[in-house]
Amino acid sequence: MKITTKIKLIALAALALPLALPAETIEAEHGLGRVKVPLNPQRVVVLDYGTLDTFEALGVSPKLAVPKTYMPSYLEKYKGAEYENIGNVKEFNLETINAFKPDLIVISARQIDFYPQLSAIAPVYYVSTQIAPDQLAETKKNILFFGKIFGKEEAANKAVKEMEEAVERAKIKAHEKNLRTLVLIANDGKISAFGSGSRFGLVHDALEVPLADAKIKVGRHGQLVNFEYIAMTNPDMILVVDRSAALGVHSKDVKVLENPLVARTKAAKNGRIVKLDPEIWYLSGGGILSEMRKISEVEKALEK
Repeated sequence: MKITTKIKLIALAALALPLALPAETIEAEHGLGRVKVPLNPQRVVVLDYGTLDTFEALGVSPKLAVPKTYMPSYLEKYKGAEYENIGNVKEFNLETINAFKPDLIVISARQIDFYPQLSAIAPVYYVSTQIAPDQLAETKKNILFFGKIFGKEEAANKAVKEMEEAVERAKIKAHEKNLRTLVLIANDGKISAFGSGSRFGLVHDALEVPLADAKIKVGRHGQLVNFEYIAMTNPDMILVVDRSAALGVHSKDVKVLENPLVARTKAAKNGRIVKLDPEIWYLSGGGILSEMRKISEVEKALEK
């Protein structure tokens, strides 16, 4: 057979092959707009630890690129070599993300300024759990969304149902105990208070634990307070998140509330100063595993 004939046959055979169909997509709405997201994405960049723990709970296993610095200990497996390292949630490597060639990128409020750059690489889905007016509703919406795109709708529906049941149990305890509660974050020797509508608003808004101070200013970093403020507010219960411990830094904040003024509060006198798990309250949250643990921690605090 002549070479020219062979070339013609190869060309005809190539034309006969079916063209690769584009991946099926769905349109999703999030806090920054709308985006077309592929169903069953094979390569995903996850810049939100809550989303990562939802993936873990749902049992989905795409090829992942994740921020390994400050990885919460309950997600330790994602430090493994099979997962691409993109840095940390605030200082991530855009070049590595681009080279990973993701089908989907998931971000949270920490990366919001990089939305345009990341959107130029792949479709971006934004989870606004930490700053959403209704954090519980946002969490459930995201769980159902990920269940849908990965074909895990039954597992997602089950997780949402269990979360709703856990919330109801905690609400009953909150109403029974009626403890005026102050949620604080300790950071490098400083203290900030968080109330309704804040990043820790789940405590008051979803679980209906009474506020010790209804006038706390809503802000991403809370309202800076001092020991005199805590004494004057005189809460029945204090819930504390130690930011330094979350970041694995030698903490000055372990004993920050062991202060004579704080010792006079009802919370201190009744042994109701409770240290929350800083990894799930500061680093992650908004996922199936982290949100269930947060609800459980508040419920246990109410039982003290």
